[in-house]
Amino acid sequence: MSSVSIKNHSRSCDLSNDNIKKSSKVAGLICLVCGAPATGFNFSVITCMCCKAFFRRNALFGLEAYQCRYLTQNCSINMRTRRDCSYCRLNKCFQVGMKKELILTDDIKQLKREKLHANREMTLKLINKTILLQNNDSIYLKNISNAYENYCLLPIMTHERHDYELSCHQPIKSRVKFQYYLESYQIHQTSLNTFFKYLPEFQQFSSDEQNELTTHNIRYLMRINSIETINDSFPIWGAVRFLFEIMYGKSFIKEVDDYLHQFKYNLNDSRCIQLLLIIILFSTSITYNGHLNTLILYKIQERYVRLLWLYLQEHYGELIAHQKFSLIIQFCLHLQLFHHIIELKREGPQWQELLMSLQ
Repeated sequence: MSSVSIKNHSRSCDLSNDNIKKSSKVAGLICLVCGAPATGFNFSVITCMCCKAFFRRNALFGLEAYQCRYLTQNCSINMRTRRDCSYCRLNKCFQVGMKKELILTDDIKQLKREKLHANREMTLKLINKTILLQNNDSIYLKNISNAYENYCLLPIMTHERHDYELSCHQPIKSRVKFQYYLESYQIHQTSLNTFFKYLPEFQQFSSDEQNELTTHNIRYLMRINSIETINDSFPIWGAVRFLFEIMYGKSFIKEVDDYLHQFKYNLNDSRCIQLLLIIILFSTSITYNGHLNTLILYKIQERYVRLLWLYLQEHYGELIAHQKFSLIIQFCLHLQLFHHIIELKREGPQWQELLMSLQ
């Protein structure tokens, strides 16, 4: 070994020893048996590692197995003398309260090892049995994404970009016409309906039932869908933003806007939004009094919730899947609060007056 290596090794040893001493000093724990720096509770008493090991080796034999080296049975036990008399050292261990009942016997150790091994085997079996996306599920998810992008996202983005660019060259008074709201509402509803028609479960319902489903949830679906239409090149809701600020208040619209941007950033997964749209489509509120069979809707909804979870689990792993699933639930609850506030404003007496003034 070179002199440089020896010096480095010596230096590392000194640093390691200094760290140990510093750690012990900071802890301020003293072994109740010999007075050395202690590591913590061992067999119910604060002791050093040496006395811990000594007690484990000798306590089960009992004091009767030893004899005081100096026949006084009162030897002083400290860091320097602790190895001189095993009898008095063990006796002091018992006196300060160390409990031999806490020592694991060989049989108990073996049982503990067997139990740990059995738990590992069970965990491995559960992991191997974890249900992941089947090949047909993966294909179906890709088809959903293609249908959404071509028949929902693209038409909406094209419309909003075109209308926003036109409105930028108009006076502010011209931008707040209710006509813009109706046109935007119509393009969102039509695009979402076109996307939903590619779902086999949606096709099972009649035209009237399909309309009932989308009409019941359309405003909530539009607000969820607005996450995917967020684009930094123009503001959310495009040309109708000025109108929304008048209808609902500028601070409220900004609060909703900030929350949607935050959720999009934290989730960062378009496929989750697409599945969430489908889950909400097959939802009914407590006050729902339509003609659709809610049990059938819940079964369809259950399938897509399961599909969402399997996608998250396979794409991100167990831990991140739980975090993102919780994030989606929190988002839906928060968005439901915004939805409730907006609907209350729409039911207020000032709403009709505002609509009349914007005609």
